[in-house]
Amino acid sequence: MFNWEGQDAASACAAIAERDPRRYRIGMLTTGPWPAGPDCALQWFGHHSELAQFLLRVEPRRWGINTGELIAFKARVQDVITTVDVAGITEQQRCRFNDLSAPAFGVRWWGTLEALKQGRGAWPRELLRGFDDLPANAEVAALDNHRVADLIQFLQSQYPGPRVE
Repeated sequence: MFNWEGQDAASACAAIAERDPRRYRIGMLTTGPWPAGPDCALQWFGHHSELAQFLLRVEPRRWGINTGELIAFKARVQDVITTVDVAGITEQQRCRFNDLSAPAFGVRWWGTLEALKQGRGAWPRELLRGFDDLPANAEVAALDNHRVADLIQFLQSQYPGPRVE
């Protein structure tokens, strides 16, 4: 059982938002409405199966999918969630999920803290540019381990807390 299970959406989101990515090393950034919504939520998980269950049980409620809509949503995304739960996170599954969750919300990024530090993917590169105050088209270098604490502070300032409908 995960520590957020059985909690209302706001409490579950708060529990996840407070986690340290050095311990909970799989991250997920959700955005709503999808694809260009102004609201984002960044959270960290200990395992891809926890991320999958949170994505199925809590994220829809964060973005305003409730009651009858929630039942239909869960049925629609179940195959993707099962694949993530069993096999892990991939770019293909992220895109499949987003096709099914739009327009309410989508997953802008998911990956490991290590992938984030390396700038692997569009959002990690964008984030590292902002962290180092670089121009939008600048190349980014992998982040040294001694800068991780500063990166975590930066993440907390950019994504300060959960949004729940």
